[in-house]
Amino acid sequence: MFEPKYTITATTLSNITEIAEIKAIVERSRVLPLNEAQLRRQAILRMAHTSTSIEGNKLAQFEVGKLLEGKLVRASHKDILEVENYYKALQELDKMSKRKSEITLPEILTLHKMVINGLVESSKTGKFRPADVYVVDDLGGGKEKVRFRAPDATEVSDMISDLLEWLEGAKKASIHPVVKAAILHLQFVTIHPFTDGNGRLARLLTQLQLYRDVWDFRKILVLEDYYNRDRMSYYNAENYAQGDKYQKDMDFTSWLEYFTKGFLIEARKVLEQIQSIGFGKVSKKSEQIFLDKDELQIMDFLTTTGRITSDDVSDVLNLSKRAAQLKLKKLVSSKLLHVQGSGPSTYYVLSNSR
Repeated sequence: MFEPKYTITATTLSNITEIAEIKAIVERSRVLPLNEAQLRRQAILRMAHTSTSIEGNKLAQFEVGKLLEGKLVRASHKDILEVENYYKALQELDKMSKRKSEITLPEILTLHKMVINGLVESSKTGKFRPADVYVVDDLGGGKEKVRFRAPDATEVSDMISDLLEWLEGAKKASIHPVVKAAILHLQFVTIHPFTDGNGRLARLLTQLQLYRDVWDFRKILVLEDYYNRDRMSYYNAENYAQGDKYQKDMDFTSWLEYFTKGFLIEARKVLEQIQSIGFGKVSKKSEQIFLDKDELQIMDFLTTTGRITSDDVSDVLNLSKRAAQLKLKKLVSSKLLHVQGSGPSTYYVLSNSR
């Protein structure tokens, strides 16, 4: 049974208190749908860039942006595939976020397959590692130093089951969502359940957990930005709690302080973004656009895919082709969407993403 050991210090409590205050302001803020959709689109781009960059991907953010738009980028096949895979996983994550259940093993395996598809042998995708692993530091000159020895491979399956069981119980025990996400993140990378892709998957699962606990900050929050700005501090924060090998009684206290500090920094950035485009800046009442549930779903779909067709709308909303076209026509009239192509090749993009 997994029972994490930790203390909520004054620092952690202060961080969480301010995070909660910012969350309340962000949720109350009235933002134009197009502006919010653009912020979400930017957040997805940054997630795809920073989470892969942490693992050594060499693509710059502008190159990731070009890649996600379907444009040619001159880079190694591995770097391109890592970003494309992560982007697909983020799209799947958005679908998963709509479910209200706790994270499941099939979801973990599905995301893992997407993250490392084509990067390792197929026998290692969506399957727990068959052997013991060590996290090593490259010291240069062909020298390496073991940073952390993960649990034995034979323990992985039970440890993941225990972690998922704990997540289920954490909700009933009213453990704060930020604390819950922090513990999930560190425990997952500590278990190191797969041969490759553990860091990227831990960050995806952390995001998914926050989404399901409705601590998503309008899906604009990008925790990976904090980790990527100082990767060594990120690794050191994990390692300080872990030690040099897996310990069942690992203390999460120092990690909670690090995690909540980073969360707070990124939450403040979200608040600044929201305040800079909020309705306080809108001078004409006619500029305030309100969307119904179906229209919001269309805009949400666009933030993760970048484009949408009437067939997509039919599938997403279970509407006839004609009804879907009318929905899109209204959004075009409201200047939220722009039409591209013609005839059977017609599709729609956000107005200022042409």
